Amino acid sequence: MTARLATIQLQLFGAPECRRYQKMRTQALEAAAHLGLVAQLEEINDTERLSQSSPLGLPRLVANGVVLASSNPPKISSLVKKFQDIALLKTT
Repeated sequence: MTARLATIQLQLFGAPECRRYQKMRTQALEAAAHLGLVAQLEEINDTERLSQSSPLGLPRLVANGVVLASSNPPKISSLVKKFQDIALLKTT
């Protein structure tokens, strides 16, 4: 019998060539790995979809429908805490 790994749905809005976007992506994946979560990352970087959201707040990280970060990449420790809070909400 294999254990089922917990997953977290991530959406990252922004331009992949942006340093803040790259750092936010790395930080999010590292935080998920730290908790043993499988991150399902959707990177949203086409102009049409980005223009539908607030472009001034890019890059933006969303986890399970909750906006976790906008503009500046958070520290891994902050994301770990936020991911834990989201996991608690999901199980209750």
